[in-house]
Amino acid sequence: MEKTIEGLQEQMMARSIPCDAELQQLMHQIDIMVNKKKLEWEKRMQGLEARMTIRDQELASAQSKLDQKGQEVGLLRQKLDSLQKSKYEMAQNYDAQLQALKTQFAKLTQSYEKLQLHQLKQNKSHSMEKCMENQEAPFQMNSLNQKLEEFRAKSREWDKQETLYQNHLVSLDAQRKLLSEKCNLFQKQAQNCKIQVHCQKLKQNDRDTCSQYRNEQLGVQNSAFTEPADRNEFFMEKLESTVSEIAVSRNKLQEENLKLQQEVKMYQRKCQNTEARLMEVRNELQSREDLLTMVELECQQLRKEVAKIEEYKNKEENQVKLQSAYAQCIKDLEIKKTQILILEKQQDNLQKELNEISGRLFREAQTHHSEVERLRMENSSLTEELHQKEITIATIVENAAVLEKQKMDLSKKEHKTCLDPADTLEGKNGRLHKELLKLPRDPDMPSLVNALAYFGTNHAKQASLKMLAKEEK
Repeated sequence: MEKTIEGLQEQMMARSIPCDAELQQLMHQIDIMVNKKKLEWEKRMQGLEARMTIRDQELASAQSKLDQKGQEVGLLRQKLDSLQKSKYEMAQNYDAQLQALKTQFAKLTQSYEKLQLHQLKQNKSHSMEKCMENQEAPFQMNSLNQKLEEFRAKSREWDKQETLYQNHLVSLDAQRKLLSEKCNLFQKQAQNCKIQVHCQKLKQNDRDTCSQYRNEQLGVQNSAFTEPADRNEFFMEKLESTVSEIAVSRNKLQEENLKLQQEVKMYQRKCQNTEARLMEVRNELQSREDLLTMVELECQQLRKEVAKIEEYKNKEENQVKLQSAYAQCIKDLEIKKTQILILEKQQDNLQKELNEISGRLFREAQTHHSEVERLRMENSSLTEELHQKEITIATIVENAAVLEKQKMDLSKKEHKTCLDPADTLEGKNGRLHKELLKLPRDPDMPSLVNALAYFGTNHAKQASLKMLAKEEK
């Protein structure tokens, strides 16, 4: 009996050991699956974190570039403001300088007009004086028709002096021309024309006087030859009277010579005056040269201003280039903004993917947790089943103990009643079989019941055999 109970216990332990091994294998497989999922999730999370870090770095670099572009835009705006201020100041300065130059130019034009008027007045006064002299000369020459021969030498001398004076005047005119070449072309032409007109007038007046003298002399000679012979006596008387008159006229001529000498002195004075006037003209020319130098200096200043204006234009061109660069920077900023928006959209998409992946992970974690809970429930159910089996085993052991007690009782009764029939044992075995059948159902119970039935039958047979052996003895 004890051997059978031990065999049953060993069978129950052998059956319980595979269940534990299966549970351990299941738990091990579950742990392996969980570890694999964890590794996969960790790899995915690391990849996503790497992507997120790369995108964060790209966003940071784009943001830094945007900040740099914003700083560049601010600097460009400051440069534009400074350039506009400098442009406005330069424009004001140029306007002021232009107004000053206009005023100076107006003053110069006024002074030039005044000089022209003064020169015209001087030329008019000279022409009037010469006209008066030329008008007085014919009246004097009418009274000096008979004195031409004496005055021819003087006239020749005067012609020589006039030629000298003219040469001197020509040299002075040449000097004046050389000095006036530095003036404007209009002034040169005006002065040359005036000088030429003056010279032509003088020559015409001289030619007119000479032609008048010659015509009068020829008229006298012709009248002398054409007189008739019957008037010779009368002419001789007249000649005598004329001789006396000539003697008187000599005295007059001497007086006139003195007057002419005085006139020569007057002419010399006039020449001195003309020289003084020429000096004045030279001074005026010098003043005009000074004005020309001033004008040249002003022209240089204007050239400098033109150079400044060109620099200003170059600055404007640079400003236009800066504006184009500023527009290009704005375009680049817009492109960067669009790229940032695209990156933000991609980040949103990645965030959505991360949320989806996190949702999947959460769902998988929930499913894993539910599977673990299910496995735990199965484990708990299996443990409960094992506990119930242990309880049944304990009850079976108790029943076995009861059977052992009954066996002991039976053995005692056998000692007492050795000849009791085997039917009593079979009845007891039937009762025990019924009791075992009355126990709670279990998938392993039929085998146990069969084993107990087999054990009971065998035990009964052995008991009957022992009893038979004892009876035979």
